[in-house]
Amino acid sequence: MRRGTNESGRMSRIAWPLRLCLFVWLALAGSACNARDDGSSPEAAVRSLIAAARAGDRAAVYERFGPRTRAHIEALLSATHPTGGARMLAPEDLVTVGWLPPAWEPAGTRVLQHDDNEAEVEVYAASGDRQTVHTVREGKVWRVELPLR
Repeated sequence: MRRGTNESGRMSRIAWPLRLCLFVWLALAGSACNARDDGSSPEAAVRSLIAAARAGDRAAVYERFGPRTRAHIEALLSATHPTGGARMLAPEDLVTVGWLPPAWEPAGTRVLQHDDNEAEVEVYAASGDRQTVHTVREGKVWRVELPLR
């Protein structure tokens, strides 16, 4: 059985919203970023997440999420425990990357708004496509918060 699917092979209803949100964000955000970015700035956090997603490294993608996004994933995991499934999922099991090529390739990033603990980073393409990404400071490291509901 593939990860994130039930016995009939269908993706679980719990995993689907998170995977869809991440897929849409990654399709808009694209790729071509330096894998050595570490989250030392809002822009570095976004570039680092994109690089981890392009590499298909689900654990690294999860590590680059902010506390609200990680809490949402943990809540989804907690909701699966009462179902009595024999297999325990790790948080990164709910992260799916690399479904399709990105809709556009980013040409760069720039900070739109920045304060001590939050920043908005714009990822832009030469074609004019743009995507705004919300980042938060967690300790000394910047993390990406996905637009989850």
